[in-house]
Amino acid sequence: MDINETKAPFFSVIVPTYNNEADLEKCIRSILDQTYLNFELILVDDGSTDSTPEICDYFVKLDYRVKAIHKQNEGAAAARNDGLFRAAGKYIYYVDADDWISKDLLQEAAYVLDVSEAPDIFVFGYSMIMEDGKSVSFPWSLEPGVYNKERLESEIYPRMMNTLGRATQMRLVSGSLCDKIIEKQLLLAHRCRDTRLYSQEDLVCVYECMYFAEQVYFSSLNMYFYNRFGKDSMHRRYHADLFENGRAAAEYLRTYLGGRGNSSIDKQINKIEFDGLVASIYQEIQFGTSIHESACRLREKMRDVETFLVCPVSGLSFSERCYIVLLSFRLLHFTLAISKLVIWMAGIGKRWGLCHG
Repeated sequence: MDINETKAPFFSVIVPTYNNEADLEKCIRSILDQTYLNFELILVDDGSTDSTPEICDYFVKLDYRVKAIHKQNEGAAAARNDGLFRAAGKYIYYVDADDWISKDLLQEAAYVLDVSEAPDIFVFGYSMIMEDGKSVSFPWSLEPGVYNKERLESEIYPRMMNTLGRATQMRLVSGSLCDKIIEKQLLLAHRCRDTRLYSQEDLVCVYECMYFAEQVYFSSLNMYFYNRFGKDSMHRRYHADLFENGRAAAEYLRTYLGGRGNSSIDKQINKIEFDGLVASIYQEIQFGTSIHESACRLREKMRDVETFLVCPVSGLSFSERCYIVLLSFRLLHFTLAISKLVIWMAGIGKRWGLCHG
């Protein structure tokens, strides 16, 4: 037996996977090819019906660092938690099964984390792979280095989830787990507890961990490759309950993060809920149904919304508040028509180089 097989791993890399046979091998090999060696890889097969289970088992036999969990399908949040409960590493890193990572990622993280008084979270940049294969980089605009609690409270939390009062989304911290390595005990305490969430399930975990961290390191390096148009991408299919999911995610944040006397955080949660409402409306437009059919579906979903307005407006921009008023009065045909026009104008702008981001 190799002596390294008995050494406790410093990192546990967890890959939840469901029917990812086309992309999974590339993801796994990018992890096993790391220049840093002291890690374990936990593949969580979430009830796949394609050849994903066989791919997982192949790599278990190939490399002693690889473990596999085969379970019934319960969604990404539950799969991440199952991997977390099995993990032996001091730090946890989640990778989506249709993405891949830089070969130096864990080594760069170890330089920062394998020290005394190490940060709780290591954050880095990522590149988005578009449909044409080109990549768009998203490095952090923050000054690289360690942010203690005082700096987090003054420089990060006020704009962590959103820049308040602006219609353009400007988050200082992404809602993804894939560009963060998190200390295991912190993650266990603040993991996503509502495993019914299938969208924003990573977001609620990220912002809770960030808020309760004592130290966070921000790196300027881009080391994650997000395959936006992979087979498992959220953008590629219609989700009938996206409206309900968005509201549930906002309520989750209010339960575990809001109401602590930080008005900026409370307002940013309002913006998260607004973004969820808009996402459900834009989905209706994206998948080509008529405005009338979409309006009828949304009206049915909003029957259970008893509050007026349908979303708190504190922290929202003027245009966003107007949008909420339209929704609150159930002017859904008009709201959908305006949204469709905005999408069309944004497309024209991008083609002529008038839009950024």
